[in-house]
Amino acid sequence: MSPQEFLSSSVWVTKMKTYFKLMDVDKNGVLTLSDYEEIAERMIQLQSDPSRSEEIRGMCRSLFQYFVAGGAPIDSYTQINEDEFIPNAAKTVSLIQLPDKVREVAKHKNELFFDLIDTNHSGKISREEYRKYLQVYCGEDKPEAADQAFDSIDLDGSGSISRAEFVESHRVYWFEHTSNQSNSPLPYGVLVDQ
Repeated sequence: MSPQEFLSSSVWVTKMKTYFKLMDVDKNGVLTLSDYEEIAERMIQLQSDPSRSEEIRGMCRSLFQYFVAGGAPIDSYTQINEDEFIPNAAKTVSLIQLPDKVREVAKHKNELFFDLIDTNHSGKISREEYRKYLQVYCGEDKPEAADQAFDSIDLDGSGSISRAEFVESHRVYWFEHTSNQSNSPLPYGVLVDQ
């Protein structure tokens, strides 16, 4: 699909606004590398394995460069506002069909984040683990929003999120163009316009 097709979906645009607000750690109306570095440091704090620290930092930097800045060069002064972010994200997700760096970053991100969230290494994400994951992004505990997000991903109602459910929920959230939000996963919580 083309970037314009994603941008024509009010549901997809609302999903991107939700993500933007969540990732704007300092709530200054722009996404910066420091927002993603802060999230990386929070993720590192959840881990018992310090050997993954550089991998987490690198992943967060790649997310900022490829999904937020649209693949443009970035530095500590790069600032992306919501109006810039949404078309950048549309451009990036439309390229995901190509076997390039963007596809690699997206797949690796979801698998890495699953492993980071699954802190007890059970192969499944518990409700409590998911709450901590969203707290990393938000900087605060929002159990009701986290529970809604968890329930939207736990498609089989097992009380835990499998790797397949986690990866698929993020794929649908980012890469499916839809005009109807019902029954769609909301891995970052309720959409901002709801």
